[in-house]
Amino acid sequence: MGDKRLKVAVIGAGSWGTAVANILADNNYNVIIWGRDKNVIDSINNLNENSKYLKGFILNNSIEATTDIEKAIKNSEIIVNAIPTQSIRKVFVGISDILKDKLVVNVSKGIEKDTLMLIDDIFNDITDCKTAFLSGPTFAAEVLKRLPTATTIASEDKNIAFKCQNIFNNHYFRVYAETDVKGVLLGGAIKNVIAIGAGIIDSLNLGHNARASLITRGLAEIIRLGVKINAHPQTFSGLAGLGDLILTCTGDLSRNRTVGMELGKGNKLDNILKDLGMAAEGVATSYSVFKLSEKYNVDMPISREIYNILYLGKSVPEAIKDLMSRKLKEEKC
Repeated sequence: MGDKRLKVAVIGAGSWGTAVANILADNNYNVIIWGRDKNVIDSINNLNENSKYLKGFILNNSIEATTDIEKAIKNSEIIVNAIPTQSIRKVFVGISDILKDKLVVNVSKGIEKDTLMLIDDIFNDITDCKTAFLSGPTFAAEVLKRLPTATTIASEDKNIAFKCQNIFNNHYFRVYAETDVKGVLLGGAIKNVIAIGAGIIDSLNLGHNARASLITRGLAEIIRLGVKINAHPQTFSGLAGLGDLILTCTGDLSRNRTVGMELGKGNKLDNILKDLGMAAEGVATSYSVFKLSEKYNVDMPISREIYNILYLGKSVPEAIKDLMSRKLKEEKC
């Protein structure tokens, strides 16, 4: 277990940030969590509960919460980023000097829409700090129930990966170490796009065959793009690749699958996201993946059709028809 002298700041008080803070508090670290919403912060401090995102889950009572980000970061040795990807730059650029010489562990997933950067490149662009990246099949509610979960933490510096592995690992949260940062980040990002497609399939009752086919061919698309950016293909057969893809495409707690299900019912995207009340990273990531597929000339038909539905207003039946009627080919990644 942890050493109380190690201070950890979790930046982002959404469902996953709260769950990660609880893991670290269970490991006996000194944890402070930052968020913008004063009601959420007051709820954590006064009720040991994130009543907005995780109502009914009692948190480790040692967790402190604050709306003062400099207070959270200044005296912490490890900074955990749990902010949605599209907001990382905006939140961290103003405190980049404080991040120097600290270890930043990212637990968010996605690709920056404006720059097409993966999260490692975003932090490299913002500041000079050590980084590691946690990913894998992790629903916050199940982690807070302390149900068995396995994840991967990646850093280009193997020693940092091993250090973080020991910090996060406990009896219900098992962590594997990895050095393929690009593969871990890409798998965690694109699975959200494929999950939107899975939600559409489930909403239209197209069957288990269709969903299994989507997951398999979606994984092939992830691998194809991953190879182009020098990720290791074998990474995508692991927890941050196939594991996360299966969970997000099949689990009822998946926000991105929920978006797909609502699209399948004919609901408008703006209304879906408003009702969801939380970030569904697959929507922004769909745009980024489409642009990356063009940039690297990678064939990604499933991702392309999800983009067409979300951004070009293509109908769901037309997208499915076009996917199923493509020219026949050999099955290759």
